[in-house]
Amino acid sequence: MRVEMVMPQMGESIAEATVSKWRKQVGETVEKDEIILEISTDKVDSEIPSPASGTIVEILAKETDVVPVKTKIAIIETEAGAAATKAPAVSAATPVPQASNGSHATPKPAPIPAAAPVPAAQETSSSDRFYSPLVRSLAEKHGVPLAELDKVQGSGQGGRLNKEDFLAYVKTRGSGSQQSKPASTPAKSAPSTSKMSDTDWGADGHKVVLMDNMRQAIAEHMVRSKQTSPHVYSIQEVDCSAIAKYRAKHKAAFEAREGFKLSFTPFFLEAAVRGLLEFPYVNSSIDGKKIILHRNVNLGCAVALGNSGLIVPVIKRAEERNFVGIARGLNDLALRARNKKLLPDDVAGGTFTVTNPGVFGTIIGTPIINQPQVAILCLGAIVKRPVVIDDMIAIREMCYLTLSYDHRIVDGALGGQYLAFVRDYLEKWDLDRPLY
Repeated sequence: MRVEMVMPQMGESIAEATVSKWRKQVGETVEKDEIILEISTDKVDSEIPSPASGTIVEILAKETDVVPVKTKIAIIETEAGAAATKAPAVSAATPVPQASNGSHATPKPAPIPAAAPVPAAQETSSSDRFYSPLVRSLAEKHGVPLAELDKVQGSGQGGRLNKEDFLAYVKTRGSGSQQSKPASTPAKSAPSTSKMSDTDWGADGHKVVLMDNMRQAIAEHMVRSKQTSPHVYSIQEVDCSAIAKYRAKHKAAFEAREGFKLSFTPFFLEAAVRGLLEFPYVNSSIDGKKIILHRNVNLGCAVALGNSGLIVPVIKRAEERNFVGIARGLNDLALRARNKKLLPDDVAGGTFTVTNPGVFGTIIGTPIINQPQVAILCLGAIVKRPVVIDDMIAIREMCYLTLSYDHRIVDGALGGQYLAFVRDYLEKWDLDRPLY
């Protein structure tokens, strides 16, 4: 039986996509849900799984081809179809369920004896690494726990672990010959800013690297933003000692309950949202001579994708979420962004953006506005330093907040008032406030 694979439609507004990379070639076998190719649209990059198990017999779209949605791009000869030409069909293995809508759903394992080891799919990973249903199924079959899986080197995008990586590890498991490294190590194929050897340079002392689709989109968007909005910047110094104490008090219980670490970012996101409700013109956009005020706060959160660029997924209706809800939304979007599981709707409709270069040690940043928004908030690194309080020197955890804003609608007074609100919200954080 032949299964036709078509270019998926990644959203209602997406009419075409570019084939970035084929992970498999003609003649190679694939498993259902195994990542078979990478595609890129003007909104998101995505990894596309195989719709069936079998052998690729034809590839109809080359890398860099721009293909309309629902167009046939490959043909897969299923195992059942191949067997039918030789002998009567035999019972097939139960297929691995596929997660829908880019979620992190884990396939439900088959019943196992009570004495069997706990399947990897039922464990909680200590890292943020994403595993496809196929890899999880293989880990369960071979009894490899997620704690061990987290240390296996992956060759996929961003160090992602694929079927071949796992099987190669299993062959040498226990022998010590398989090197492992943290899951966060970038893939070899990712662009690198490290020092290059002499062989990497041309005879003229230069090297030409073509921009990928994401970098081209970022470049176009940033140039257009600078040409559209007259940028102005205001900076406030914030004492983060209160939120640091609150985080230290609750981070252990939070991680135990939520399964991920409590960072400082959700504190700033909540303060930013409350400030936008007080100053709605900062949560607006411009259409010609019209100011569009937005009832809901759709909060964009810039996520760095290693050296390959960044993307801004959106927490929709953030004003309706409490502190934990904002933290959950941020973690979910960041994980799916780094594992190419975002849908176009996840990056659309933002009304205000927060970016956090402080996690890389940046003290002060002056970011470019994410059009058609009129402002973006930049979080600097939190650093302990001496400050003067009541004519006495004290050690405090301090950071700088920068607001970049469109001077067509946001003046210095409004920008300063908004930043002052965010500063006061963070500095007066209630240490007795219940987390749940």
